[in-house]
This record gives sequence, C-alpha cells and structure tokens, in this order.
Amino acid sequence: MPPNPSHHPIILFDGVCNLCNQWVQFVIKRDSRDLFRFASLQSDTAGTLLSQHNYEHPPLQSAILLMNGNLYTESTAILHIVRRLWGPIQLMTCF
Repeated sequence: MPPNPSHHPIILFDGVCNLCNQWVQFVIKRDSRDLFRFASLQSDTAGTLLSQHNYEHPPLQSAILLMNGNLYTESTAILHIVRRLWGPIQLMTCF
C-alpha cells in the first residue's frame, strides 16, 4: 500500500541516478523531525501516487515532492524540501 501523502511529504527520485541518491542521503541527514518519506520514481508506489495527480510520465533524474495534496517538481520541489530541513541549508531559500 502506498504511503499516505497527507501525513508526510513524499520525495520521489530517480533510484538509478547517483546524484539523486546522494540528494536523498543529504535530506535524510538533515530531516531531524523525520518528516519526509521517499520512493523511487521507478517503483509501483511512485506510479500510483503520480497517477493520482495525473502526472504519469515524469522525467527521470528529477525530484518530485508530493505535499499537502500538491505536486511540486524540480527547483520548486527542492525549495519546499530545503525549507523544512534543519540547519544553515535553510538560508539557501532566500536566494
């Protein structure tokens, strides 16, 4: 059963991309409130969640955030994620 996006924001990422996997590890280290959940874009879970948002063919090597019933992609997704992390990384959202 796919995670419920109403309880936790879900980050969908390219599970094959090394950079994407490093980004996920970066987020996990700074997610002190255990807020985010993760799923590979190649997974059945991601397919189900994306089809619920009528976004069925996302580009791989991309970050997608499902949060509060909304779908955010690319830099918008990254900014929403960074705002919720702990530490100086939050200052990046000012730029």
